[in-house]
Amino acid sequence: MIIDYGKFYKNSEKNIKKHYNELTMLEKIKNHIKGCNSYIELKNNPISKMYGFEPLKYELNNYYSFNLCKNGGKIRLIVSIDEIEQSVILEYISVNHYLDFKNKL
Repeated sequence: MIIDYGKFYKNSEKNIKKHYNELTMLEKIKNHIKGCNSYIELKNNPISKMYGFEPLKYELNNYYSFNLCKNGGKIRLIVSIDEIEQSVILEYISVNHYLDFKNKL
């Protein structure tokens, strides 16, 4: 799949510059996304489950997240899916379990 970037992504990436493990996980997730051919493949891939890929609920129901912490921490990569263009849009890196992303919307 193609990776695009949302308007808040670049600034949010700066917030985790000191988190080496999360930056490493972010690169692994980006490579995983590039290796998938469709949303269905991304959704059903066991590696996606390993990275904590899940749809968000309530007012964030058009977004999905990957967990950037191995131990279930608060730092999440929030993405949206464009099935027509077969692309994943990296929207935001939330460091406060989605609360900071909700404030941006």
